[in-house]
Formats: sequence, C-alpha cells, structure tokens
Amino acid sequence: MNHINELSDRQIKILKAIVDEYIDTGDAVGSELLEKKFKVGYSPATIRNEMVVLGEYGYIGKSHFSSGRVPTPKAFRFYINTLLPKKPLSTAEEVSIKNEVWDYQKDEVRFLEEIASVLADKSGLLAMVFLQNGFRYYAGTEHLLAIKEFSDYGFSQSVFGQLDDVEYWIAILADLMSHQKELEILLGDDYQMKQLTNLGSVFCGFRIGDQQGAIGLIGPCRLPYSAAVPLVNYSATIISQIYNDQK
Repeated sequence: MNHINELSDRQIKILKAIVDEYIDTGDAVGSELLEKKFKVGYSPATIRNEMVVLGEYGYIGKSHFSSGRVPTPKAFRFYINTLLPKKPLSTAEEVSIKNEVWDYQKDEVRFLEEIASVLADKSGLLAMVFLQNGFRYYAGTEHLLAIKEFSDYGFSQSVFGQLDDVEYWIAILADLMSHQKELEILLGDDYQMKQLTNLGSVFCGFRIGDQQGAIGLIGPCRLPYSAAVPLVNYSATIISQIYNDQK
C-alpha cells in the first residue's frame, strides 16, 4: 500500500530528521535524540507514537544494535523525491573539476579514468564509469572501506564482486542507458540482489559518439544525496560536452 500521500506534516518532519541524522552518523535514531537535537517541537512520547506509524508504513525499521530506528530504502526514496534540497555545484566547484581533467581530453580512456578519480575524491565515495562496449573503471575503493557499513565483510565482498560486471550495471540501469532517464538513483530492491539492499548509488548517463555510458557514485544507502547528485550530473555533462558538443 502506498502511504506517501497519507503522511502528515508532523510525520514528514520527523522522518526528515531521522534520515538527516542517519545520513550524518549511520547510527540508529531514537525519539529523545530527535527531540533534543532537532528541536522538532514534539515530546518524546509523541515522537515515539509517530515513529510506530512510520514503522507500520515501512519507512523505518528496527536496528540490530540499539533500540533506535533506521530509515528503510522506502524512506530514502521519499526523502530524495520530496525533501532533497536541489542545489547545483558552485561555479568554483565546477571550475575545479574541469581544471583537473581538461588536459586529458585527447585520450578518451584516460579522461574517463581521471574524471572518475576526481569524482571519488571530491565525494569521499566510490566512483564508477562504464561504456556499453565493456569499458569499466572505478576509483575510491579506500573511501568505501573507511565507511562503517563496509566493515561488514559479506556486504563489502558482495559490492566489490559486482563492480567488474559491466553487463549487470547496464541491465539495472537500462532506462538510463536507453535515454529514458537522465538520472538514476538505485536503492534497495533496485539492485535485484538481496545482499546489495543496503547499497545506494547515483548515476547519470552520457554519450561519446555512438557509445552510451554512465558515471556514478556508489556508497551505503545513506550516502549524501544532496552533494552526490550535482557532482555526478556535472561530471556527465562535462563528458558529453567534450566528446559531442565540441565536434
């Protein structure tokens, strides 16, 4: 059942605070923390009651490690579609990215590798770029390994085990690769693999001649989407501009 239109303003305010806190810390969130830190204006008892409802609707779930609650992929999807701040990169940020990769544009492969490396370093996540012809490159492995979710050996092995499978990424990003979407955010069941449910990623498509490709950031489901989306979008824009618009 779809409860998105049934959430009250109070429930949305509480859910946003839960997601914001979880993105920032990765820790389960309790009612007292919400009342004290976010000043949501409701008593802990009221917050607890609303959290029960949010749990029944599938937006938050129990943590294995504490009495707090964690947002589900459904909560992140709602947050992204409804509450995510829309902020483009600053001119200074755009110039910084362009300056770091501009000199490599005559070598297509090197250029793609460099822009992925820059994207990884600026985001603190793993960046991946690939083309339909099978080319694939990723950078920022060390960033993922520094994030607490990737201390889970089984989870990290599942993620890294899929990075080399270009056909897998082309398949799950089919709408992006066929130009039906310009931006794709993958969460939960989007990966079609239970072991990747806690993964989050943002991808944008681009074109080099007759080759369609995609570039994106990969991290935990709580990755900072407000920063990741404009970074990925601008990176894809640069690639398309250099290898299409200027020809």
